[in-house]
Amino acid sequence: MDHRLGRTVRVFLLVLAAAGLHRLVVVPLVEPAVEASDAGMEMSVEDVAALKQRADRRMAALEGIFPADAWERKDPIVLESRQMRLLFRQYNAVDGGRVHLVPCTLVVLPEVVAGAPPGRTLVLRAEQGAVLEFDEPLDLRHGRLARLVGGSLRGPVTIRGTASAPGADDEIEIETRDVELAELEVRTSDAVQFRYGRSTGSGRGMVARLLPKGGPNTQGPNIGGVDSIRLERDVRLKLEGLATGLLPGAGTAPGTPPGTDPATAPVAANAAPVLVTCRGGMVVNIGASLVTLEDHVDVVRTLPDGGSDQLACDQLAILLSREVTEGKTPVGGLQPREIQARGRPVVATSAAARLEARGGRLGYEIATKRILLDGEEPVSLVVQGTEMEARSIDYVPGPPGSPGALLAVGPGWLRTRTEGAPPAHVKWQKWLRVRPDGAAHVASLAGNADVTIQSQGRLSAAEMHLWLA
Repeated sequence: MDHRLGRTVRVFLLVLAAAGLHRLVVVPLVEPAVEASDAGMEMSVEDVAALKQRADRRMAALEGIFPADAWERKDPIVLESRQMRLLFRQYNAVDGGRVHLVPCTLVVLPEVVAGAPPGRTLVLRAEQGAVLEFDEPLDLRHGRLARLVGGSLRGPVTIRGTASAPGADDEIEIETRDVELAELEVRTSDAVQFRYGRSTGSGRGMVARLLPKGGPNTQGPNIGGVDSIRLERDVRLKLEGLATGLLPGAGTAPGTPPGTDPATAPVAANAAPVLVTCRGGMVVNIGASLVTLEDHVDVVRTLPDGGSDQLACDQLAILLSREVTEGKTPVGGLQPREIQARGRPVVATSAAARLEARGGRLGYEIATKRILLDGEEPVSLVVQGTEMEARSIDYVPGPPGSPGALLAVGPGWLRTRTEGAPPAHVKWQKWLRVRPDGAAHVASLAGNADVTIQSQGRLSAAEMHLWLA
């Protein structure tokens, strides 16, 4: 009996020794060590207290970005780099070195340039949380933020941008859901609602491309600004607060002098919004201050008297004013300077101005109301009962009672039906030019010029100059 018990004890000790040897020698060789990122996320009570103190200091720097009742102002965890702040409450590591944060807010601060306006701060909010990937583990103990590589924002997402300069009234707000992040791209395939200044709109599918920072980037995001924002399809815009009309023939507030800069022109109290729709996409190029739309583009402005200004084309480009005049507050964030339209053909009409323009390409300079028409086929312009057709037309209207300035490259023709004057028919092969000449205007025709005035006669010549009283 004693012999059997002794043998059992010896076997037990031998097994115990073997298990200890396996734990000390074999396990470290065959089992992976715990990742540093997990260790870095294990925090003591002292670490949590220190992190909260740092968060309070960092939130003071973000005061004014979030409303008083926002969760971001109720003791969040805050990590920072030189240009980014990451706010969240709960976190846990997931596979592939990513981290799950609930809720989650990213704040991207603008580059500070001496003597320049403070720039736009971008805020991305996802209350249902985000899964983010960084180029190294998060350092919660010291509150330092690694470089963002990519990730996804889950559920409803709000992207907000502060004004580009004090008083600019060009804030950005985008509402969508399920956003994918790359280092220099923000993307979603869902519906998008947006606001830019006073103007609003919607579409489906969005891709925002970001600019890299200049110089070396060793910490934080490699984001130097926003390059462009594209809505993929089903775009609808409602442009509010425009100081001038977006379309040929539209005007400014009553009493505004001709040629007034649209950035400083007053807005009529009943200024009607401009509605823009297209079946294709819209791209906002931030750096170039350019908005382009494509595929069945329709622009309509309904006036208080029941008339309307309209434009129909295949492609439309709107050049915007980003200028902030010293001592002046821009009327709206989206102030157009010029439009360029292409179509088969482009058709622009204005009931108030009794104007209709048709051509393969149309350009319109809003401050001067200059209209340029050209294309592969002849173009046409009807203004106040005067109708013309030519290869190309460059027309600037004058004050009431003035014919303005015109250059029409031929071959072309013109018909006038003016109240109190007999109808006239004019033809030319080279060009027709109308320009001021002192207190009057002179009309010059070249190339088989022919002028017929009903009941008065006909005049033909190789070249002709007519002074208009």
